[in-house]
Amino acid sequence: MTYSANEIAGLSQKAARGAGFPPAQAEIFGRAAAVHLGTGGAAEALIEALRTASDSPILRLPLLMDDILRGLTLAGPTITLTLQPGDEALAPAYARLLQVRLTDCQVTRSGDGLPQITLSGDTTVRARLALPPRIPAPTGLIDRLTRLAAATYVPATAASRAGAGAGNIDND
Repeated sequence: MTYSANEIAGLSQKAARGAGFPPAQAEIFGRAAAVHLGTGGAAEALIEALRTASDSPILRLPLLMDDILRGLTLAGPTITLTLQPGDEALAPAYARLLQVRLTDCQVTRSGDGLPQITLSGDTTVRARLALPPRIPAPTGLIDRLTRLAAATYVPATAASRAGAGAGNIDND
């Protein structure tokens, strides 16, 4: 099935919140998820990123965005940054969120086997990534995101089902 970038970003953001990630990182992850899928990325990378809230690309990659801007500004026009293992699948999507014209973005392995991202770009030229109007997303991914997003909802309790005025205090 296909979805708009806004639908994917919103659902991914809610899923990240439901998985226990902080609001700011969840918001950036939502946007990156739309870019990742919109540029042909695999759904498994998104599912894997949501697996552990204490050690995830969702926490690390927003910091990479700052490093990219700093690196392109100070050392530009081409930089290479080392990535944490496990961040390589989503790193290009996070890099493309920057409103910077990127002419090249490649993930490779260094001589010692660590993942690294090489970017070429110009920080003086503002650019926005154009995504397709509809983005295909596997049903398994949407189901997983929906289940995680549901964790952000207020759980139903007997008091909430009883409705307003059903409690023992005047403020209900």
